[in-house]
Amino acid sequence: MKIFAVLLFLLSSSVAAQCAHPQQDGTFIFTADTAADCNGYWLITAGQYNAYLSAVEISVADVTSAFTWGFGIVVFLSYLAFKVRIGTQIVRKI
Repeated sequence: MKIFAVLLFLLSSSVAAQCAHPQQDGTFIFTADTAADCNGYWLITAGQYNAYLSAVEISVADVTSAFTWGFGIVVFLSYLAFKVRIGTQIVRKI
């Protein structure tokens, strides 16, 4: 019955994040500790967890964008160096 109560508590969408201390019998005691003071587990809602994952998760599009920008800058700078070298050669010939 206690496990059912804990599961019901965890599945409730109206409950904010809360500190839970595990007990010897496998149950949890929920306290009003802040995240900094919590010595047990910090339980968060599914929405908070999804927001955290979207902030720290790297997607394929992110990797592709970073590679494209990095490679594009290298190609652009090498093209610019080539043009500067051609320009200096033309100026020396004059």
